[in-house]
Amino acid sequence: MKTYDNRRVRHPGPRSAIWSGLLLGFLLTLFLAAFVYVAYLFLAWGQTALAAIPQLPPLNLPALVRAAPSASGQQSGSLPGLFQPAAGRPQEAAPAVTGRVTVLVMGVDNRPDEKVARTDTIMVLTINPSTGAAGMLSLPRDLVAPVPGWNKSAKINTVHFWGEANKYPGGGPALLRATVAELIGYPIDYYVRLNFDGFRQIVDQIGGIDIDVPKEIRDDLFPDEAYGYDPLYIPAGRQHMNGALALKYARTRHVDDDYGRADRQQRVIIAIKNKVMQSGQLAALLPRLPGLAIALANSIQTDMPVERAITLARAAGQMNLQNPARLVIDRNMGTETTDPEWGFVLLPDMVRLRAAAAAVFADAPAGPSAAELARQRLQAEAARVVLLNGTREEGLAAKTATSLSAEGFTVSAVGNADRTDYTKSWLITYGNAKPLTREALIRRFGIPPDHIRSEAPSPDADLAVILGADTSQARATP
Repeated sequence: MKTYDNRRVRHPGPRSAIWSGLLLGFLLTLFLAAFVYVAYLFLAWGQTALAAIPQLPPLNLPALVRAAPSASGQQSGSLPGLFQPAAGRPQEAAPAVTGRVTVLVMGVDNRPDEKVARTDTIMVLTINPSTGAAGMLSLPRDLVAPVPGWNKSAKINTVHFWGEANKYPGGGPALLRATVAELIGYPIDYYVRLNFDGFRQIVDQIGGIDIDVPKEIRDDLFPDEAYGYDPLYIPAGRQHMNGALALKYARTRHVDDDYGRADRQQRVIIAIKNKVMQSGQLAALLPRLPGLAIALANSIQTDMPVERAITLARAAGQMNLQNPARLVIDRNMGTETTDPEWGFVLLPDMVRLRAAAAAVFADAPAGPSAAELARQRLQAEAARVVLLNGTREEGLAAKTATSLSAEGFTVSAVGNADRTDYTKSWLITYGNAKPLTREALIRRFGIPPDHIRSEAPSPDADLAVILGADTSQARATP
């Protein structure tokens, strides 16, 4: 490994910063779905972390999640007799995570002038800690499904509304859970319901999210809150988004179709998971935990016990969730047509739909851990990484190199940067940088888009990291 001062590597300046405009938002429907689950797991994780830090003063936080509403607490409706209510399901204890856990995630738009909300997002998330298998399945709003206890079928996005309006035991979430479970042919253990305002707050509390946008988003007809228009434009490329922009990107419906929106929402879910679980995030998020807890308490309802969520979060932390099985139910699993009552609908082909769902629920054999898989991939890519100390802390580059090498990075040289007053770390890429290593370094050091610079190819390195004051010991030794 070489050691030298950084004379040939030019320090980054404003001209070279890679601009990543605000763009992220996976269509809200699925986005919220996946996001809610990750945010909920993170909250449980943060609660555990707080309990383990004795020096923190006591925090008077609200309940982490709202209790599931009882049947008597639902809004009354005008369609009595349409449903044959089933017996309500009592709150269950929190067993150990020994098998598959499946969660129905719903994103709802609570408007002041509407007593009962419709679901704008419906997603099923499933993990099996025993095998490491994980998957997400999105249901478009226009999908038609038979409703248990009703002698008719309905658009899937209206089922929650009817469950609330008709005081179905457990309300809209219980009826929608039963409907989706019957449709896909797999039981659903819990539900999580999140409103849009809470989504915005939660994304802001975790510092926004980053995502690669494959093509530009231009929606001149995006609605505002006053029944007018709020034109939306998001350029292609890697973008950083706050809560408001992420919500718009997740909800826009004029770019392609509902299936494309569902796919973008799944991508958002993964982006949120990556942000929350990246190295060093816990320390950064702890000061925001009270605000995050309040946002979650005001925005989420679930029947998953907190103890169960904490156990599940711990199990998920040991799994490789980078590439979950993903499915968007689309026109390939049914027939698109127009109904005189409902308008545009997707009539499902149950054979094809359930066959596709089975792949999401397949239990792949347990393999290497996520950390080991990542290490192997980085070693195979063999991108040459130079570490440059941009602080006054002696030996920071060498100490960081030791831990990076153990994680599979190929550190070819360490040295000093051109100055010692870098407050933030920078990433410099030379030529066509190796993509796996590039993304891993961005996550590893929490490097924002405007601290990434591209340079001409170099004979000595593929990438260089200037370590700033934000490179804490926690990052140097995860």
